[in-house]
Order: sequence, then structure tokens, then C-alpha cells
Amino acid sequence: MGKLNNNNQMRKIIIAILFLGFIQATFAQNSAGKITFEKKRDWVKIQSKATYLSKEQKDRMAQTWKNETEYKQKMVLTFNEKQSHYTFENQEEQSEDGTYSWRNDLMVITRDFENGKILELYETLGKSYVVEDSLKFSKWKILNEIKEVSGYICMKASTYDPVKRQNIVAWFTTDIPVSAGPERFGGLPGMILEINIDDDAIVYTPSIITLAATQELPKLPKKLKGKKVDIDFLNKETEEYIKQQEAMHNFPWAIRY
Repeated sequence: MGKLNNNNQMRKIIIAILFLGFIQATFAQNSAGKITFEKKRDWVKIQSKATYLSKEQKDRMAQTWKNETEYKQKMVLTFNEKQSHYTFENQEEQSEDGTYSWRNDLMVITRDFENGKILELYETLGKSYVVEDSLKFSKWKILNEIKEVSGYICMKASTYDPVKRQNIVAWFTTDIPVSAGPERFGGLPGMILEINIDDDAIVYTPSIITLAATQELPKLPKKLKGKKVDIDFLNKETEEYIKQQEAMHNFPWAIRY
């Protein structure tokens, strides 16, 4: 009888070890990879929030964008357990009909989860910046709502951006246990797969999700060009620019939406 009990106990231990091994392997496989996000901006909705613009200005802008209200871009987030890298899929882009092309302003966001640091390369407000700071995230409110995003069960969270005055909704999954997402968004207990800003004015959704056991990140340039600042400095510059444009009843085109 004692021998039988010992065998049962040993069997339970073996099952527990195998289960833990499976969990660890799954965790490792889901903690690295690459996500391509499609970013959609509806300029009519974005500009409709600008209370300092006259009805005539808004009507004129709506007429300008009537044939191309949704502007789409592809962004790529590369990540592993320790770091993430986020930038444009293509630095050079062209319109859907191929009639014109343009170069995107430089924008690279890297996060060092292990050391709690962020390094960004930004071209904004007509200037180049190298942003170095500690990891800082929005204060999220996790809500009692779930939905499926690209095959992943996601939970809802919300926050407010006081600099750009935007209401933000995020959908994140704990199945990818990395606290990251598009742009600077992160700080939730899992990967952010969808962002909705100001009721569909700006939306990020995943078009391709590729997970791997390991993932190398793109290399940054050896020489970083731009004024070295922290996030607070860049936020103050952005706020001042928005206020200046509001005072002149102009839309603040130079910031990143």
C-alpha cells in the first residue's frame, strides 16, 4: 500500500513538473516577436474636436479630406522580454493611387524593460530630438469588458492624455506577457493590441502578429542626432505649440497624431 501511495505521489510530481515546463515554454514563446499595426487617422474627426476652429474652417477641412478621410500607415513593434523597438514599416511612403510620395519624420521608440529606461528618436515641431528618460506610462483604469482582437482575448482599459487632450481606450491581452504596445502606450499587464483615440479619430489595430521563442531588435544608429531632452520637456514644447496655434485659430499640424 505504501509503495502504491509513493507511486501516485511520484506521478503527481512528474505531472506538475511537466505542466510547469509547458507553462514556461508557452510564456517564452509568447514573450518575443513582431507585431505590424495599421494606424488609421480620420482627419475630419480629429479636426472636429478643435473647439477653437470656426465652423467655416471645419467645413473647409472636411471638404479637403472628403475623398480621403482615413489616412493609413503601417507601424512595426519588435519585442522580447527585455526590450522593444517601434517605428514605421517604411520610412518612404506613397499614396494609394501612387500619384505622390513622402518621407515620414524620424520616429523610433525603444524601451528597456530590464533597466526601466526609454530612448526615442523624434522629428517633431520642425526639430530633431533624442529623448532619454525612465519608463513612464499613463495611469490606466482597467474596465470590466472583454473582446477578441486578432484571435486574442483582450481586456479593456482607458486613460486620458492631458497634453493632446485625448480620450484613449486600449485593449490588451495577458496571453502576450509583455507590457508594451504601439507608440508610447504600455504599462498594462500584457501586450496592447488595439488603441482607440477619441471615438475612432485615431485607431491602431494589429494586421500581423508573429511570435517566437527569441527575437532580435533592429539596431539604432551609432550616432544619435538631435537635442537631448526628457519626456517632460517634449510634452511642454508640445503644449506650448498647441496653445500658440489655438490662439491664432490654426490647427496644430506639426505634432504627431
